[in-house]
Amino acid sequence: MNPARSSTLAAIRAWMARAAAIVALMGLTGCGDLLQEPDTGTIPVRLELEEVSGDGQGGVVGAPLAQPLRVRALDEGQPASRLWVEWSVIAGGGDVEPRNSFSDGIGIAEATWTLGPSGGAQQVRAVVRRGPSVIFEATAEGP
Repeated sequence: MNPARSSTLAAIRAWMARAAAIVALMGLTGCGDLLQEPDTGTIPVRLELEEVSGDGQGGVVGAPLAQPLRVRALDEGQPASRLWVEWSVIAGGGDVEPRNSFSDGIGIAEATWTLGPSGGAQQVRAVVRRGPSVIFEATAEGP
């Protein structure tokens, strides 16, 4: 084998070994998505979700409510930013936008609720993944 080619192959193999070691090290250090709540393994994360505003509103069937739904995410009593909050209609139909939002720098996440097609009580749930939820209620009036 050509000595120059042998030297090049040895350099490539050494580089690949270093790259594999770096990738393995990154996996061990838990390079996760910083926009999600931390996956702490055996250490429990004490998340809370509290209603800020938007509950108990009344509105017209098929129309958005006047005020957005707002929750605050807390981690051990302190505002938790960048937590993924999922919003879903659980009673009465309608729509909530966005379906998912992140809590801001003071732990607030919000969504707009458009009431369903029938009158009466309707509900939306806000939940932090693998954590607590808040239920919002509204009354729809109309034809």
